[in-house]
Amino acid sequence: MDKLSLREAVKHFDVSRPTLQKALKSGKISGVQDGKRRWLIDPAELSRVYRAREEGPVSSGQDIPVNITTENTSLEAELEKLKGALALAETKVVAAEELAKERAAHIEDLRRMLPSPHGDSKGWLSRLIGSKRR
Repeated sequence: MDKLSLREAVKHFDVSRPTLQKALKSGKISGVQDGKRRWLIDPAELSRVYRAREEGPVSSGQDIPVNITTENTSLEAELEKLKGALALAETKVVAAEELAKERAAHIEDLRRMLPSPHGDSKGWLSRLIGSKRR
């Protein structure tokens, strides 16, 4: 695909001319200047930083596709990485819930083994002292 001039880049991407000029001067995006000191920018370089406009291209004498891709493979890779982390976290939550259920059941078993607090109101000391007085 041919390179775009500043005017064409502004028409096809969601960016203003001054912003584009600053980005070129600062090195945020790369481009080349022709013999008349006009900037020429690769559309792939523009799509790396800016979103394509929704409207179709204005006829400029060049064959520029209407749908300039703005997909960023690093974002897709990050999305897959985050999906994996989410799946791992969900697995850990399920495991923690199962462990909590097991521990609750164990605590309930231990409570059943304890003597009833409503049974004999005298403690062992009271029973010991009471048996000596008789």
